[in-house]
Amino acid sequence: MPEYYDFVVLGNSAAGLQALRTLRKHERNKTIAIIDREDCPAYSRVLTPYYVGGHIGRDGINIVDHAFYQKLGVTTLFGQVAVALNPDGPFIELSDGEKVGFGKLLLAIGAEARTLSVNSEKTTVLRHAADAEKIISLLQGAKAVTAIGAGLVSLPLLSHADDGMEKHLIVGSNRIFSRVVDAEAAAILETALTAKGLQLFKENDVTDIAEGERLTLSLKSGDQLQSDLLIVGKGVQPNTDLAKNAGLQVNDGVCIDRFCRSSHPDIYAAGDVAEGADFISGEATIQGNWMTAVEQGENAALNMLGLETAYEGSLKNNITEIFGIDVAAVGYCQDDAPATACNYNAATRRFRKVFLDEQKRVIGATMIGETNDSGLYYQLVKTRSFYPGEQLLAGTANYAQVQLRLAC
Repeated sequence: MPEYYDFVVLGNSAAGLQALRTLRKHERNKTIAIIDREDCPAYSRVLTPYYVGGHIGRDGINIVDHAFYQKLGVTTLFGQVAVALNPDGPFIELSDGEKVGFGKLLLAIGAEARTLSVNSEKTTVLRHAADAEKIISLLQGAKAVTAIGAGLVSLPLLSHADDGMEKHLIVGSNRIFSRVVDAEAAAILETALTAKGLQLFKENDVTDIAEGERLTLSLKSGDQLQSDLLIVGKGVQPNTDLAKNAGLQVNDGVCIDRFCRSSHPDIYAAGDVAEGADFISGEATIQGNWMTAVEQGENAALNMLGLETAYEGSLKNNITEIFGIDVAAVGYCQDDAPATACNYNAATRRFRKVFLDEQKRVIGATMIGETNDSGLYYQLVKTRSFYPGEQLLAGTANYAQVQLRLAC
């Protein structure tokens, strides 16, 4: 007979951790287990570029330690891969042949980095701690580093590589951060980054890799680059095979309803593997950010406990630092929004832009420069607030009064 647990959480990152906290907060007696392929406590992928750059050690990326799970009374099945899911058993089969039965299951197994069709020993992605350690090794003695994909992996990695290195960025689209910020914000960032020495190759791709002492990268444009390693940051692919093979409804991700429940009544999903309603549009989407994973993990856990709680929908919420520049994007940040308002100080390079719907409610915001007010913009979007005026963008608003209005 499989070992049985009332609740099983599959995946040990933001969504899984928040689910554990929520389950144990409301239920002290039922059994809980967490399963993960990595044989270690949870760590932050957001911090791995700082680890690669030598700014923090391996322990510095940890979110929790082993005592966290012990304190919650959670059984940890680390270093195990879930190879099959039987919803009718119900049980999960692990890579060592053991079976784990469950009453309710949360799929929080995230996504894996996309790779290139051409590859080499000096090509890598950054998704797990082991990837970071490979990059650290490849950077030893490197004179040039190349990244492909201008998103939230490639740019922070290049940013934290040694300042003496030649740095190349290959972008398939016509601007950096095309899925994160608007065109105006991207142009400001491109100007700042190229001034710091970044070599940018837009509307391009790697067509061939020749490997010798160094890599020779052939580009779609006909250019060739010499590099010591290539970092691939071309997005992620949700880990849906387990759910698909079990007969759950899967699109790009595991389809969830407003209770973070899959097409099976006892199986839930959260985080980068879950596809649910967007807060702004209502359309099915995968946000792939930390805040969404935490919110969905908590919501799923409440509903697993029978505390029926609807989730309002996911919202883009990205904050990063690249080449010493803070960048944040909240909500819908594209130029086809019905209206926008903007403030840019060229001297300080402080940029604020809000995106508004037809009723002049805030649906998104991009920020360059210090981003201490990103939480306020997040609340403006989440509360469907009307645009409070230009003083907010200029940084001269009375934030306490704005927050008071939001609370009322």
